[in-house]
Amino acid sequence: MIHRMKRHIAAAAIALASTTPAFAEAPAATPETKPGNPAIWTIEKPNGGTITLFGSVHLLPTAQSWRTPAFTEALAKADVVVFETPIEGMVTPEIQAYLAKNSMNPPGVTLSTLLSAEEKATVEKAAAAVGIPFSVMEPYRPWLVGIQIGLGFVVKQGFDPNAGVDRAVETEAKAAGKALDYFETAQEQLDIFTTMPTDQEKAFLVIGAEEILKSPDSMKDLLAAWASGDVASIDRLMNTGIEGMPELGKKLLEDRNAKWVGKIASTYMADTKSYLIVVGAGHLAGKLGVPEMLRARGIAVSGP
Repeated sequence: MIHRMKRHIAAAAIALASTTPAFAEAPAATPETKPGNPAIWTIEKPNGGTITLFGSVHLLPTAQSWRTPAFTEALAKADVVVFETPIEGMVTPEIQAYLAKNSMNPPGVTLSTLLSAEEKATVEKAAAAVGIPFSVMEPYRPWLVGIQIGLGFVVKQGFDPNAGVDRAVETEAKAAGKALDYFETAQEQLDIFTTMPTDQEKAFLVIGAEEILKSPDSMKDLLAAWASGDVASIDRLMNTGIEGMPELGKKLLEDRNAKWVGKIASTYMADTKSYLIVVGAGHLAGKLGVPEMLRARGIAVSGP
């Protein structure tokens, strides 16, 4: 039950890695990698052109290969490459000001005062496991602490913020003169966390900390599923049974997917351009994934 929420927390940390202040630089391991063959989906548009869907892992081991002939072809013929949010948009002065306003506890409130003794002990152990002193986190709101512990966890597993699919593809698409589009702004993505009630923030933090302690190899399992194109396992690992925090799970997955599907169906399907859409792999898996939502609208999607 809870371990699946932790993967969403890790995914959130990955997506926001360039936005939030780093509490510590955890030493990285060197995970084993195998040649990747991630899943890919294609829509042949009735007016001409194609839409290709490719699942990203936002941080990867530097040695992980993932480019397939199908992906290379889709990128080459794409007129527009679409991402969740612009990477550069995460480090603007506006976003830094937004974070300064929304990441700190109110005066007189510390992380310790928000947590029970048992919750504090759990968070303290998880933070220590990824090299973050608890004292450094005291001024920050629980949502930010949860993201930073998740980020420290995946970095310590050997996942590099500079080696993710999104960053590589966005850089390459810009160099090739491709048009770029985005489903969300940086603030829209951050709003998911900054608008959480305090009890949900605490649950977000504590659940993530518990699972870092209970399932230290979980990100490696997710990497293996993604690299082998095992969409069913990605769905099971990321999107099934988020009982611990159903409200956040809906915001992170179902609501965003529905919004993206609306744009694909109303805008991208209406012209003759070819699109390559690169979003987190969890958004493409399962009944609530983008491909299945598109199929439910009567759009033919080839792929798993």
